[in-house]
Amino acid sequence: MAEKPFIVNKSYMSHKSYKSYGLGMVEIIVVIAVILVAFTAILQLFKLQAQNERAKREELQAYALLGETLEAVRAVRDHAWTNLSSLTLGADYYPVISSGAWTLSASNPGPIDGFTRWVVLTSVRRDGSDNIVPAGGTVDPGTLLIAAYAEWQSRGATKTRSLATYLTDRL
Repeated sequence: MAEKPFIVNKSYMSHKSYKSYGLGMVEIIVVIAVILVAFTAILQLFKLQAQNERAKREELQAYALLGETLEAVRAVRDHAWTNLSSLTLGADYYPVISSGAWTLSASNPGPIDGFTRWVVLTSVRRDGSDNIVPAGGTVDPGTLLIAAYAEWQSRGATKTRSLATYLTDRL
């Protein structure tokens, strides 16, 4: 007995080929879309990481400037206590180097690497036991509260950081 030849319906085959081709294109488009979304998410992650690193670097710069500012005020004090005690309390003073030494100027010299820094001197009050108190007591003429400030622009906002210390006329 002779076998019958296998006959393929050509119209069905060509219809199936176009359908397979169409599904393949949809799959490729979906894969490309998924890859693009993943790539965009990764880029956004890198951008966010770079912004955070920049913010950390700015914070470190600000605190380094604040430390230098407090050291500058100590140097002014070490030269002569009257360099501090004669200043107006509550006013802004800017550390500058003049004739090779630190001084405190009432005029703003402008930003340093994008940072503006200044200090404010405040009187210190002590109670009868010689403890520093926020209110009451008597003013201690030999002690000042020194608050150092640093300010800069970051991503459209003004940021300010501060450090404070007490200085006395006793070295």
